[in-house]
Amino acid sequence: MIRLLNLVAVLGLIGSAIYAYSIKYDTLYQAGQVSKAQSQLKRERQAIAVLRAEWQLLTRPDRLQAAVDRYLALEPIGTVHLGRLSDLPARPDRGDEIGRLLAATATPKEKPVAGRASDDPRTTGSVTPRTTTTRTPTTTSR
Repeated sequence: MIRLLNLVAVLGLIGSAIYAYSIKYDTLYQAGQVSKAQSQLKRERQAIAVLRAEWQLLTRPDRLQAAVDRYLALEPIGTVHLGRLSDLPARPDRGDEIGRLLAATATPKEKPVAGRASDDPRTTGSVTPRTTTTRTPTTTSR
């Protein structure tokens, strides 16, 4: 029984040693990956700094002004180049577009019914007032 317990202890020790070495080598591999990423990041930041310096060199105002003078035929804007309000064409009269659309989509008007005012404005959902008339019977004598 003691030999079996010793054998299990030795196997456990060997297993834990293998696990510890695998963790160690995995950690070394991950540290190498982090180091590579940091060096790549440093190179990229240096490249960005070089590009910014080149951009500032290319966009200097004196260099741009020399290029404009050499390649473009620009002249200063004077009052001769500006237009006046009277130079604009007259705006055409568009009329009442909403009224025209409403007239095009409206239904023909009904004939006025006796007792109902035809001048009343009608809207959606409006209720027309009803007038009730009472007829009193009249007797006619002959």
